[in-house]
Amino acid sequence: MRKLVWSGLVLSGLLVGCASAPAKQDPAEPQVEQDVAVSPDAEARAPSPGEEAKPAEALPILVRANPQPKDPINIEGARVDGNILTLNVSHGGGCAEHSYTLAWDGTFQQKSGAAPVANLVMIHDANGDRCKAMKFAELRYDLNTVSQTWAAQPGKDSGTVELALPGLSAPVSYSF
Repeated sequence: MRKLVWSGLVLSGLLVGCASAPAKQDPAEPQVEQDVAVSPDAEARAPSPGEEAKPAEALPILVRANPQPKDPINIEGARVDGNILTLNVSHGGGCAEHSYTLAWDGTFQQKSGAAPVANLVMIHDANGDRCKAMKFAELRYDLNTVSQTWAAQPGKDSGTVELALPGLSAPVSYSF
């Protein structure tokens, strides 16, 4: 009889505990969302909470001396369409809003016989998010800053620049 009463108490405690705990997402099936935001120091306005970013919007590249990455991010792919660089990225998270900034130091590395290289840096701020869901985002950046900086050099009104990003196997070519 004691075992039956004890088992009933344990079962009741478990049911009460489960009923009062908030529902948690099964880690085997992470929710996939599109994070769309930029860091506060970027020049473009980030969408406010509840406001969706328009797919056609492209964010500017932030030019700063010696940009450094912040939180881990994987660059899954990159492509250039006209003056827009589209990056497909992934990272862990799911419990906080993340922000993304594409930064560049404003210089070109010249190699003899090769196109100049602009070394870009993806700055990802997870805002302390330690959740483990896999998050994906498609980010679009306006490359006019790169082409205008190149055109500001004497005799360089058009050309091709290789865009290098840590994590990409090969630079992406940008012709303007």
